[in-house]
Amino acid sequence: MTDSETISPDRVSEREDGGLLIDRFLPRFDVTLIEHVVVDAAVAETWQAVRDLDLTRVHTPLMDVAMSARGIPAGLARWLGRAKPAEPLTELKLDSPGLPGWLSLGRTDGQEIVLGAIGRFWRPDIQWYDVTGMSPDEFAVFAEPGWGRIAAGFSLRPYGNARTLVSYEARTATDDLASARRFARYWWLVRPFVRIVMRATLGVIRQDAESLCDGHTVETTMASPIRRWERWLYRGGRPHRVARALNHGAALAYAAGVLPRRAVTLQVPGRHSGRLVSVPLVVADHEGERYLVAMLGPGTQWVRNVHAADGHVVLRHGRSEHVHLEEVSPELRAPVLRRYLACAPGARPHIPVDRHAPIEDFADVAAGIPVFRVVSEQASR
Repeated sequence: MTDSETISPDRVSEREDGGLLIDRFLPRFDVTLIEHVVVDAAVAETWQAVRDLDLTRVHTPLMDVAMSARGIPAGLARWLGRAKPAEPLTELKLDSPGLPGWLSLGRTDGQEIVLGAIGRFWRPDIQWYDVTGMSPDEFAVFAEPGWGRIAAGFSLRPYGNARTLVSYEARTATDDLASARRFARYWWLVRPFVRIVMRATLGVIRQDAESLCDGHTVETTMASPIRRWERWLYRGGRPHRVARALNHGAALAYAAGVLPRRAVTLQVPGRHSGRLVSVPLVVADHEGERYLVAMLGPGTQWVRNVHAADGHVVLRHGRSEHVHLEEVSPELRAPVLRRYLACAPGARPHIPVDRHAPIEDFADVAAGIPVFRVVSEQASR
């Protein structure tokens, strides 16, 4: 993937050819970032992957740490009881008309999709402008002082015979000097995090598009640099020093209720030390139930600790919940494992089945991957 440099206002010029939809709605802007990726799939498959993109699946260990830093103030407010924890989102489709805080600005099928949002992004807890009922033309001329506008666009172009170049551009504009100054200070801090998020988003699009192509294999997906990195973090079936450091940061963030919303921190006493051990995990939802999956197998330390605690643990995501983990028998695990891979991209390098594979393929590996059903202690009484 490649990226562009930030563009300052005095270097911006409006396109004369009108070739991109994003130019219609935010032709002049303070800053922009552009990321690109070449996808080994035709435009049709890539366009489907863009339209079906579920933003709740966009995360990697490094991105989780970056997003944690951005969300700490709001998470602490929830932790201290000053704000109620937000209800977790199970799905957040890019092409959904109800994407919270965002307005669909335009789309050219097979080529481009553009979204817009208005807010005070520089605040510790972002304040979003209510765009309900706003038209794309109203967004384009919006100039109320104290607010900023974002336009995010995905554009596709053929790249050779059977590949596609996907570009992801995010532009931000302010309309008064005070807001511009506040945003400039904020942008200096968050720009690296924004780039991480954009690259992770393109990575999900690329993986989904390539999975739609005939002849695609799990080995091809795992060969990507991100997949090699994620496998290296857990080489030998256990987290090493870097993975432990990332997991520690993620556990703190998840416990405070910071994004991603599917993530929780499992707290269980160590079977030897008795000290509370915190582990960041992803919750998979299936047929109205919640599940936790041990992607590294039955020897995983948290699994052994759960067995020693007879399944009684605490899950945290902005609040604490006492639950009982009931281990699912191997013959019932396959559909949960397939759902888990859809929810947890970081687990895919460690489970040797493509997430689009038939349910029978998951059944073949289910015996070696523990699955636990989450039962609220209150509900189980």
